Amino acid sequence: MDPSTNDNVFCTAESNIHQVETHSRLVDSLIKLGVCVRNIELYGRGHPVFREAVVAAHQAVAGLLIVQPKIVIAVGDTYLAVDSFPIEDKTGGVSAFARLLSTRKVGQFVLASGVSMDELVEFAETASMSPEALELRGGMVTELQRRNVTHISVSSNALPSESREAKDPADIYEEALVLIEEAMKAVRAGLQVPVPEIRAVVADSLRSLTKDDTALLALAGIRSYDRYLAEHSVNVSLISMVFGRDLGLDTTTTLELGIAAMLHDSGKVFVPAEIVKKPTKLDEEEWMQIRRHPTAGARALAGVPDLPALAATIALEHHMYCDGSGYPEIANHRPHLLSRLIAIVDTYDALTTDRPYRERWSSHQAIAWMLYEAPYRYDRELMARFATRANMYPIGSIVRLACGNLAVVIGGSIKQPLRPVLKILEVADDSVTSGRIIDLSTTAEPAMEIEGLAQPVELLLPYTDDLVAA
Repeated sequence: MDPSTNDNVFCTAESNIHQVETHSRLVDSLIKLGVCVRNIELYGRGHPVFREAVVAAHQAVAGLLIVQPKIVIAVGDTYLAVDSFPIEDKTGGVSAFARLLSTRKVGQFVLASGVSMDELVEFAETASMSPEALELRGGMVTELQRRNVTHISVSSNALPSESREAKDPADIYEEALVLIEEAMKAVRAGLQVPVPEIRAVVADSLRSLTKDDTALLALAGIRSYDRYLAEHSVNVSLISMVFGRDLGLDTTTTLELGIAAMLHDSGKVFVPAEIVKKPTKLDEEEWMQIRRHPTAGARALAGVPDLPALAATIALEHHMYCDGSGYPEIANHRPHLLSRLIAIVDTYDALTTDRPYRERWSSHQAIAWMLYEAPYRYDRELMARFATRANMYPIGSIVRLACGNLAVVIGGSIKQPLRPVLKILEVADDSVTSGRIIDLSTTAEPAMEIEGLAQPVELLLPYTDDLVAA
């Protein structure tokens, strides 16, 4: 069957639209649940202020569950997420609720159709208990069960049970390679994908990375030409989990990201091997076949039992870029946050791997190309965080020079990626003006050497467009 001929190929995009439609209901419900917890703590369960809050919360939750009968919500330290996508929080109410749940060791909670007002009361009172009091009573999971709350459930923020006893990183990496090769064969043949086994090896990988990420990441740097697709899939999974953990994703979300990342290129199995490995430039027809692999992969993964829905979404979107380039083309469609993360990691791993048509680039060269040659292709904030982890300097970042001056990075080159182009800043009377432009790749002035970033890049991003233009 030709993977390009099914009109249902955009089913995951339609699912995303459905999520957008329920987003405002979800945010409203979560904020009102948080208000219930706060009010029962202040006034008690019999006070009119609390009763009014719980009625409003029940109406919001019941309305939400009509649209989507079951909502699984991951809990981070400062945010909540659905399908691994952090919920937008304009008021701070969602993040406050997340912090409350996180301090009570909740890693995930589920709202199911049929939740009653009495269950909301019991949930609010349980959540309002101090973490110490909850621990004495066996934790929030046990306390909700004791109160017969069945339509609101929680689980702890721990690695899933699929993670086995500790293994050597080399064994984990080899097992992951074998499993992804089996999974790719299953996708090509239309057979069952070994999801439980993939989940288990990704959980093992995450456990190993949490203890020490150096060994597995070092193995990711050892490449075999004949196993490129498998190695690329495993490497993108590992690097994505490290990156996601750096960004503050909780354990559950990071695990699902790793599973989805491992399967992101599944559609490549439908492209003839001679095209994938061709050492010369592709012709138009061959290029069209390459461009079909995201939609083919999304269709193959959509609806696979026990597989995170995120997997099909990322398979579809990992070549869709923020500047509108890439493929497939879907009008007015913004890729999922974690698809934008995978797009960065996918490009990075591809550029740092030997391919039939070019030699691998160094890590710094790859990131410099992404920063300076394709600055609008990737999510700006995510790219800045990825680059600064590698001690690179994103466009718009502020650096401190050996002479004591500040400068803004306005460009660079893959030839000398650690020596970007700078615009010296003159700061006086609360105003910023520009001085001369210095290209460090052609300048040997000791006073102009970069000592480091002036502040974390993510704090500067909202202001640097003006500074670049100054």
